[in-house]
Amino acid sequence: MMSFFTKEDQYNKLWHKLEKSNLLTKEAFNKALRFSKQADLHIIEALFEQNASQSEKLSKIFADYYKLPWVTLRRKVIANYVINLIPKEVAEQNSVVIFKKLNQNIHVALTNPDNKQVIEFIKRKTGLEPEVHLTSPLDIKDAIRNYPSEIKSEFALIIEDSLRQALASREPPEKIAEFVPVIKIVDTIIEQALAKNASDIHIEPSESFLTIRFRIDGLLNKIVELPKATLPPLLTRIKLLSNLKIDEFRIPQDGRFNISFQSRDVAIRVSIIPTLYGSKIVMRLLDRKRQEFTLKKLGLNKKDFAIVKKEITKPFGMILVTGPTGSGKTTTLYAILRMLNKEGVNISTIEDPIEYGLAGISQTQINPVAGLTFANGLKSLLRQDPNILMVGEIRDLETASLAVNAAMTGHLVLSTLHTNSAYQTMQRLIEMDIQPFLAASVTNLIIGQRLVRQICNRCKVRVEARKKLLEKYSTFFSLESIWEKLKKLNLLASQSIKSFQDNKLYYGKGCQHCNQTGFKGRLGIYEVLEINNEIHQAILKNYSSDAIKKVALAQNSMTMVEDGLLKVFNGLTTFEEVLRETRE
Repeated sequence: MMSFFTKEDQYNKLWHKLEKSNLLTKEAFNKALRFSKQADLHIIEALFEQNASQSEKLSKIFADYYKLPWVTLRRKVIANYVINLIPKEVAEQNSVVIFKKLNQNIHVALTNPDNKQVIEFIKRKTGLEPEVHLTSPLDIKDAIRNYPSEIKSEFALIIEDSLRQALASREPPEKIAEFVPVIKIVDTIIEQALAKNASDIHIEPSESFLTIRFRIDGLLNKIVELPKATLPPLLTRIKLLSNLKIDEFRIPQDGRFNISFQSRDVAIRVSIIPTLYGSKIVMRLLDRKRQEFTLKKLGLNKKDFAIVKKEITKPFGMILVTGPTGSGKTTTLYAILRMLNKEGVNISTIEDPIEYGLAGISQTQINPVAGLTFANGLKSLLRQDPNILMVGEIRDLETASLAVNAAMTGHLVLSTLHTNSAYQTMQRLIEMDIQPFLAASVTNLIIGQRLVRQICNRCKVRVEARKKLLEKYSTFFSLESIWEKLKKLNLLASQSIKSFQDNKLYYGKGCQHCNQTGFKGRLGIYEVLEINNEIHQAILKNYSSDAIKKVALAQNSMTMVEDGLLKVFNGLTTFEEVLRETRE
């Protein structure tokens, strides 16, 4: 039966239940409610965390309220084969463990009774029927200690028990690739990567072993080493999934396949290239649900967001997003396209590759082998009566000229360009032989960007040695003058702080939620250059990046460093992250 109760209704009913017990004040309940929203926790998880001394009494109330049995997991020994039915990362991120198996039934303990998706995932992954129990966050943490130390143990179990037999069978790789152990290893690698919110999986052969690395929040992390003999069947399995030629080892191959993970539809883009010790495999994980960002969620401050919002409503012209590979340019373009995607507008894209499908938008994948390039693809799209065009990347003069002409003839054109800053973009276009007058006339907006890691909300703490930290980073940044500029622009989260010396700084001390890194997720740091009359005239006089930057800063434009430090002063990231991404 469908429930029509809102979250507010549920919170009120839970409060009435707690009120009868005289355990908490309304103020304490509201404090836990605010904390649950800030830390992305279920209300009962927040109540446990903020009222640990009352945990035993709270547990009885919650069990009665949700009509679920309560289980105490502390000091309970759970068999390895039981707890390993789901990956450790899934257990940590969802606060859930399997603690008992009886025939075709498994007993599942969790802290969020509304997390139906993880129960469905467990049911599909194990093929067993879950019986759900409630428990406390402390019980979950204690139970998770029953997990073997790393992902390596799960692989080792599969390899030692089964894979050796498969390899000893002397069957060809295409046969071994269909063996259950090999399927299980590939599935486990992908599931572990998704559970850790990795963006890429690297499978790298060396002389004697195979290294698996995940890119998490922009940095590569070594996960496990496997025997070198596992490469042929793993490679063949991935090629079969991607519809690639399994007998081709001399040239690079690119493919794609889709999987479902915890109710998430994930597209996996595969790149295979020959190396000295065998084929190297890189898989890019494109999780559409995770990538449905808005511009605000991506990290644009309110000043730059207002500029972008104004410029994208213009009916024609060019909007360029710049930055190195992996800086989130495509995600920014997709966020803009979602804002522009309305009834009565024809939007077409030409991309390499199409990372995510966008409903209501015609997307075309380039295919140089078949003769479909950005340039001739753009020519064809112009005959499709578009209002808005997105060109994945401007790489050459022909594509640049076509984009400029399209912007001049009544189309809004969005594209990306590889430059180190927004201020260098005009110089790059003019070096491509686009006339300065044309480049300045058709370009409405340039967005330069990088990605920095965001401090984990679960383990964020205030920096105590603040003076020492400021002294260290004052050698790299003009901290006090930038703080004063940000305060003048009314961008600081707390405008009540009168002095730079009083601004609080934060870091993540590391927890299970962020894999002990202190960071969880990434956000953009930007510089937004609006091509107004003053900038237009500056480009015609001197299109060098320094000259354009000087005029823009005189108009209170913000550099990427300033936007990065805004995120530091607002407690979202650290000086180290800003320095790492902006150092030239």
